[in-house]
Amino acid sequence: MPRVWTSGTSTPNYVQIEGVFSLMRCNVCLAELGKPVYESRRSLTSLCELSPDPTVVRFCTRCGHLQTDAITNVESYYDEDYEILTDSEEEDQIYEITEGNTIYRTDHQVRVLLNKTDLPGETRILDFGCAKSSTMQCLLKLKPDVEPHLYDVSDRYLHFWERFAKPENVAIYELPKRWDGYFDIVTSFFSLEHITRPLEVVRNIVRLLKPGGVFYGIVPNVFTNTADLIVIDHANHFTRSSLAYLLNTAGLDVVDIDADCHRGAYVWRAVKPSDRPAEAREPDPAEVHAHGERGMEIAEFWSSAADRIRVFESTVPDNADTAIYGAGFYGTFIHSSLREPRRVRCLVDQNEFLQGKLLHDAPVVAPADLPASVEHLLVGLNPARARAIVADIPALAARKIDYFFL
Repeated sequence: MPRVWTSGTSTPNYVQIEGVFSLMRCNVCLAELGKPVYESRRSLTSLCELSPDPTVVRFCTRCGHLQTDAITNVESYYDEDYEILTDSEEEDQIYEITEGNTIYRTDHQVRVLLNKTDLPGETRILDFGCAKSSTMQCLLKLKPDVEPHLYDVSDRYLHFWERFAKPENVAIYELPKRWDGYFDIVTSFFSLEHITRPLEVVRNIVRLLKPGGVFYGIVPNVFTNTADLIVIDHANHFTRSSLAYLLNTAGLDVVDIDADCHRGAYVWRAVKPSDRPAEAREPDPAEVHAHGERGMEIAEFWSSAADRIRVFESTVPDNADTAIYGAGFYGTFIHSSLREPRRVRCLVDQNEFLQGKLLHDAPVVAPADLPASVEHLLVGLNPARARAIVADIPALAARKIDYFFL
């Protein structure tokens, strides 16, 4: 059986004519894609690393999907190079900070999963594309009688898995035949955006489900987390219409696509019919058109972002210290856009797992530890919430700081 993550070439969904690759096809509906809506030589991965490949994003006028051209050698990248949150068992990303209390993404994901699904005792659950599967580890603390199974396309997470999963319940690269029709629920937490052939993969997942079984997952929502558009290893930027089309075409009945319960993401539930094929539905042209208009607005925002960063940089005195707030993707984009990044004294972040590390040759510090000499702060956070987040940090409120917001 082939590997099911991409199941093929590193340049998927092209039609080959006389030895020349042309006619880029949509990863979801296979319609022909037109000219790019966004192009940039400055490319960053979801791990905040520079990529030599250009970022090229296209829009599908049939299903409303936004799609990035695949990175070079995509399969080996996820097998050998992609490694997320592996410094420790506990390392995680911040979901939000409310009244001084930090809520990490894994805890929130489990809370939403339990609110949206029924997980009785001995539920057979597969975490597909799981990385270290912190979500299953967290779930087991609340539901110790579920039976977790794990799948990924890299063996670098095995030492995490062996702490909580039975050896016979894990698989790497290939899906065991014995898992066909075996699972009550298959989960996918932020994995489908990486997969260059999502329809093929979701059809494999449907094969693993029992009749009546649930496919549950989360992908970024590019309209509420706009940086997703320029993450080069995110091959897919799902819209509501393209996600619904993908699930339906793969053989599932869509129960719910929720854009509110997890900020910056879509959370879906879909069911494998037990007595009939899933009913095929074409995307609504009006909805697709609206997605295209919004996608163009986001593309235009990012096309001018580097220039706006440099304009602000030019207003900072030559002898002044600067810092970047945000040690994630937005902050890395700002750093990569500066003409003189060496002037960045530090990066500021509230995530305790990042504090004390070096990023871009600068230390990551807590807001309270921002050096007194820093009076110019470039804010690398989701523009939709950046001002509110910064205004809620007591350590910054009392300081005279010149801010730049994306």
